[in-house]
Amino acid sequence: MEYIENIPIYLQIKDYLEEKIITESYSLGEQMPSVRQLALELAVNSNTVQKALKVMIEEGVIITLRGKGNFVTENAAIVEELKNQIVNETFDSAYDKLHLLKMDNQEITNSFSNYVKQKEKKLE
Repeated sequence: MEYIENIPIYLQIKDYLEEKIITESYSLGEQMPSVRQLALELAVNSNTVQKALKVMIEEGVIITLRGKGNFVTENAAIVEELKNQIVNETFDSAYDKLHLLKMDNQEITNSFSNYVKQKEKKLE
């Protein structure tokens, strides 16, 4: 994993793990790799991984079972909300940038529709 310099590493790790949960690389209720395993895999200090997991535990995305480790929540609604949050953040950023280009909502909608159509053609 390559890290972006101006974003705290623990937040980048959190985003990475959330993506794995949303894409079901880690399924609902599945045990997460240990802190040490994740630290080795991501080439970071285990304290940094622990900080990312702590935030995810506070958000309810991960639960800790004493003596057993960390597990992905079994609550699909939490994961769906997480997905919606990421989608909204992505759209917010794009929307704000396009408005800076003096595009109105209709132009943005048309541009996005055309973009999706072009992507679909490339996949055919």
